[in-house]
Amino acid sequence: MRVISLITAISLSLCAACGEEPETEVLSDSTATQQPDSVEVQAELHTSPQDAITGAYNLIDEARSVTDEANARIEELEQLMGDN
Repeated sequence: MRVISLITAISLSLCAACGEEPETEVLSDSTATQQPDSVEVQAELHTSPQDAITGAYNLIDEARSVTDEANARIEELEQLMGDN
């Protein structure tokens, strides 16, 4: 009976110890990811107006090229469907 109670006590203590460690790690990881969101990230996010305009034009150009590629593929598919 003592052996069973000893094994039960050891297994319960191991389960309790294993259950508490990931919570501590998650809390330390979450605080580590939240800390860079402060001044450093805000400083990186602030750009000059010219950089923002240039970035917007780059995004517009990229969207145009993607749209042009999609239109070209649609035309090819329409031609294939029309040939049958």
